[in-house]
Amino acid sequence: MAEMVVSASEFRVGFKDLANLVAAEQQRIVVTRHGHPMGAWVSEEDMEFLRKHKPQPTLRTVPDPVPDPLEGIDHPERMSIEDVERIYRITRDSSDPAIQDWRGKAFGSIRARTGKYPADPPIRFG
Repeated sequence: MAEMVVSASEFRVGFKDLANLVAAEQQRIVVTRHGHPMGAWVSEEDMEFLRKHKPQPTLRTVPDPVPDPLEGIDHPERMSIEDVERIYRITRDSSDPAIQDWRGKAFGSIRARTGKYPADPPIRFG
């Protein structure tokens, strides 16, 4: 099996051709940045070997399944104002369209119920 070393820039530019080398020819690609290895790209066959012979340790407990952030969240008009304001704050940086939709409704609900607009807009861009 061959091994190829490419810079991160070469990797970005030649992604398609490198992908074909990995898949078809079992090439191993080492990606470097400023001459230092960042990571490697290997075939599925090599990956299966790694999974079998060098399993990655779990560093922390991961809940199974990952809870849905919207589970149990109702329409803002049917929730207490305290819950609406709390959830509105903690979902501030979410880019999930469903959460952004809920935040839009919550923004209007907070304004209608308190007479004040929340400090941050319901949808964050960028």
